Amino acid sequence: MKLCSMNKDFILFCCLHCGPLSRSTIDEKCSLPKEQLDRNKTFLARLIDTYGSCAVLAMEGDLVVAHARFYPQIIYDQFEFCCQDPNHAITQEMVEMKLPPLANPAERILRITCFLVHEDYQGQGLSHKLIDAILEWAKNNAWKSVKCFAYPDNYWLSSEMCTPMLRTYSKHGFRKIGTVMIPEAKDLLQQMKNGELGAERQKEFEKICGNKDLSEFSTFYEIERQL
Repeated sequence: MKLCSMNKDFILFCCLHCGPLSRSTIDEKCSLPKEQLDRNKTFLARLIDTYGSCAVLAMEGDLVVAHARFYPQIIYDQFEFCCQDPNHAITQEMVEMKLPPLANPAERILRITCFLVHEDYQGQGLSHKLIDAILEWAKNNAWKSVKCFAYPDNYWLSSEMCTPMLRTYSKHGFRKIGTVMIPEAKDLLQQMKNGELGAERQKEFEKICGNKDLSEFSTFYEIERQL
């Protein structure tokens, strides 16, 4: 298994929900609209040109089996976007925007936004390796801190939300700085509860969450690691 920062040799412009991906299979397996994929490719390539990278990939041979995406906090604060979710797609405005140079040291805060280990490769410590790789990349590229959201204590839900648990991050020196309720997480849980995402996920939801208030499961820790 090899971990590497993403570069323009292979841009992972969609996520691993359709399985491990390679250069030769990504176009075939990714079912998003072509115009969305083209915007993803262009925007991610611009981020790489400007900041050096925007993701760490775990590779087994030529397959990406896990990834963690990260962006400058200043961009995250302006736009809520996702390479996969059509409701929060990268827009043409983002593709054409002037990317800030981050000359001010106080602006050099990195945000981990999407963290996904394909189910066939879970339980092998890849989450820890991805976090270590991001921290090393950030230190080597003069970032001052790394922020992200972490799920409190539920492994199944953390996997569903593509967000590692707090105790995973805590082992790497991250500290809690606040909590936040994420409406999109609540919406996703409601879809599971209603069976809109399939009977299997509905059963898992009923087993894990029961009839508890969905707001409880939609509250995440805001955490940070100083570098």
